Amino acid sequence: MRYLSNLLILLALIGCAETKTDLSGNTPLKINDFNAAFKNIELPIRINDTNLTSYTDSLEIGRKALEQFLPDSVVEAIVPKQVKNASLFTIGKIEKETEYYLLLNNKDAKKQTVSVITFSKKNIFLGYKILTQFDITHKGSQFYGKTLLINKEPTFLVEENKLDPELGLTNEKKGWAYTEQGFRLIYLDANIKPEQKAILNPIDTLPTVNNYSGDYARDKKNFISLRDFGNANKYQFFLHFEKKEGTCVGELKGLLNFNKNQATYSEKGDPCTIQFTISGNIIKIKEDGNCGNHRNMTCYFNDSYDKKRKPKTKK
Repeated sequence: MRYLSNLLILLALIGCAETKTDLSGNTPLKINDFNAAFKNIELPIRINDTNLTSYTDSLEIGRKALEQFLPDSVVEAIVPKQVKNASLFTIGKIEKETEYYLLLNNKDAKKQTVSVITFSKKNIFLGYKILTQFDITHKGSQFYGKTLLINKEPTFLVEENKLDPELGLTNEKKGWAYTEQGFRLIYLDANIKPEQKAILNPIDTLPTVNNYSGDYARDKKNFISLRDFGNANKYQFFLHFEKKEGTCVGELKGLLNFNKNQATYSEKGDPCTIQFTISGNIIKIKEDGNCGNHRNMTCYFNDSYDKKRKPKTKK
């Protein structure tokens, strides 16, 4: 009798162990069960249109499952409702000391879209990024190629090559990393000459009450803007330059915390370090780390700019 009881208990335990987590989202889902569906990935990995299938798991995730852990706007970006007959699958999980990353593949008839979502170790949603799309019509083409390289940091680097009979070979590389301000573009290199367009200053209309706040410039294409950010020593900045007749362009946005007249730009996941020094009405910048992520490879952020006078307000 005891043998029969033990056998029944053993069978029950085996049955529980084989019960798969419902990832459709039709039932309440625990975040740890959701995470467990993603297999750990050993980095670095290189994904392209021909091998993406080998990285993609057969485990499908429902849109309603994502809605239990992510904001609606993020779910819509990863799994757009307007795209019909699409299916979402797991690719894998990247574990780091303070956060983890979940990779997803949204497949439809025309393309496969690779996304990444980031959570803290306490399962708090931190951010997401649509990394790239692999167009099925280009699969195996000798005129077009795209690769997603994920290294150990991790940095997500997308390289795209196009061969045009008239224009020749064009190449573009873009790299993203998760920072305290979310996913940031930390690397950009291309042999395509950028189109001439107006420069948009994203912090132009923000307050300029603090001592160093204002615009420092040489001309319309070479300037740095400082704006108030909390206390009197903290500022946000936007820096843009165009050198060598516009063939070398650099751009950077971030935060600075001044100690007297000096501040250093440095962010997690970004090898770029820049020193800022203000003397009178002149701001000097000096590149210390590798800032090739934010500029072309043939020029540097080293420069100085004069502070522009604020326009007088009419009474």
